[in-house]
Parts: sequence; C-alpha cells; structure tokens
Amino acid sequence: MLKHRLITGPLLSIALIAIVAFDANIEGVTCSCGTCIPNGLLIAILAALAAPFAAIELSSIAASVGARYSTPVLILTMEAWIATMYLLPANTSATNVMAAFGTIIVCSMALSVISLSKGKQLSGVFTGAAITVASSSYIALGFGFLLLIRKDHSAWWILGIIAIIKMCDTGAFFVGSNLGKHKLIPWISPGKTWEGLIGGLLTAGITALLLAMASDKWLPAEPHISMYSAFGIGLMFGFLGQAGDLVMSVFKRDSGLKDASNVLPGLGGVLDVLDSLLLVGPAAYWLLS
Repeated sequence: MLKHRLITGPLLSIALIAIVAFDANIEGVTCSCGTCIPNGLLIAILAALAAPFAAIELSSIAASVGARYSTPVLILTMEAWIATMYLLPANTSATNVMAAFGTIIVCSMALSVISLSKGKQLSGVFTGAAITVASSSYIALGFGFLLLIRKDHSAWWILGIIAIIKMCDTGAFFVGSNLGKHKLIPWISPGKTWEGLIGGLLTAGITALLLAMASDKWLPAEPHISMYSAFGIGLMFGFLGQAGDLVMSVFKRDSGLKDASNVLPGLGGVLDVLDSLLLVGPAAYWLLS
C-alpha cells in the first residue's frame, strides 16, 4: 500500500500543479469568439469530473448500510451545486442565492422520491431522498467553496490550500506510523494517534509559513500574510482537514468499508483524497472574504 501511495500521490500532485498553473495562465485570455475565459474554468471542470466518482462512492457506502439510493439523482444534484456556485455572479443578491439553493434542494428531493418510488417499492424512500440531498450538499458544497475562492483570488491560493491539507495528512501519516503510541479516536479511525495529529498540525503550520514566504517573493500582487498569521492559518486548516477526514471515517466505519473505493491505488477513492478539504473550504472562503 505504501508503495502505491508513494507512486499515486506524486503523480496526482504533478497533475494538480499542471492544472492550476494552466488555469492561472489562461485567466483573462480572450477566445477567438471574443469571450473572455472566466477565472477557475479548469478547476470547475475538474470538480465536475470528480463529482460522479464521489457520487458512486457515496452510493456504495449507502448500499453497505442497506439504505436505498439514487445514484443518477445524486450525480445530477452534485453537478447542480457545483455549477451554481461557479456560475452565480458575484453581485447576486442574497435572496437570489437562497432561491437558487432552495431550488436545488427541492428538485433533488422530488427527483429522489420519484426515482426511488419506481417498482412500487416505497420502503426507505424518505430516508434515501434525505440521504441524497444531505450527502450531495456536504460533498459538492465543500468543492464549491474552493470555486468561490478561485473566482476572487489567484489559482495559486487553491494549490496552497490543498498543499497545506495534504502536507498535514502526510505529516500525520509518517509521524503516526513511526512515533504513534496514543490512539486518537480508535472507535472511528484506529490508525490515528495523538502523535500523528500533532505532527500533522506542525507540518501544516510550517507548510503555510513557507507558502507565505514564497508568495511574498513570487506573487507580490497577492495579499501579504504575516509569519504568525500564516502559521496559525496552517494549524487551523490542518485541524479542520483532520476533522473532515474523521467525518468521512465515521461514514466508512458505519458501512464497514476501509476505503470509499480503490480507484486511486494506495490512496483509496476520490472521497478518501478530498474528504479533508470539505471543512477547510468554507473556513478558507470566509477567511479570504
């Protein structure tokens, strides 16, 4: 597993850096048709492509606990959340934002009920519809906050946020594997230790500190962040990332699954890779607003 992780992890990192770099380079470029390419287009496409994989993994988790689920409706709902958060203009009134979100929730609930009622089997329809709305909102809105950040900030902010979280995961893994003795929450995630958590948080803080220094040197147009603030932000993002990972661990533990899927060798599934970002997204958005 470690061998696969050491191969898959760097490959994903290289691909992500390439996508972010290209997204930053095409920002403001005008197409031959005269239309300006919007900020974050490639990142939005990446989120839209990841959504079906996440939806299928959620369906697998739900099926493992005997819950009925409509995978097509889940995919459609997640894509609707992502599209709405990316396409809504920045000057949209709060009333219209609430109306858009309410429309998605109502339509998702109705489509789930219709889909799950086929075959005249009504048992578990309400539970399945509620799971569809709640889980799609949790996953897709976590992605959506990153899109909101990209609309107002450089693409490198997205890469920096992801780097802090993934370095926290890496630090927690290696410190916990080598020095971990005291279990953190063994009934949720048996492999996590207090030593690993502390190692991960310190790694996240140092990563944020280094990124702030790099930003001052190579991205002078970006807002300046003091060293103390950067380290504190790293600690906060690291903590929220670990909390997001534990939330997903509860879902997997309840279903008896170790990983959401095996689509990414050594890392698990899409949800296993992105779960730590889901709580960080909202915090990062409000912090940068």
